[in-house]
This record gives sequence, structure tokens and C-alpha cells, in this order.
Amino acid sequence: MDRELLKGSTPLLLLSLLTDGPMYGYQIIETVKQRTDGTYTLKEGALYPALHK
Repeated sequence: MDRELLKGSTPLLLLSLLTDGPMYGYQIIETVKQRTDGTYTLKEGALYPALHK
């Protein structure tokens, strides 16, 4: 998968997950891994800057 495409979709992915309710960073990472069957791995270095925005 193209890294630029994934980078651009991270904020939308986070918004989608957080509509279910508040989550800790670790929960977000594990939920993404689980829902994508490990295809998409969200790293802390991408997660926290996106959450800060």
C-alpha cells in the first residue's frame, strides 16, 4: 500500500474509531490492527501527532 495514501487517511481513520467513544492510544493501535487483520499497523509516531491536530 502507498505510504502517502495511508498517511493522508490516518486522521479520518482516527475520527471513525473515536465515534465509538474515547480510547487510549494503545487501544486505538490495537483496534486498527484487529480491524485490518494486521494489514495496517498504526505506529505511535503517526498516531500521537495526528491526535494532536
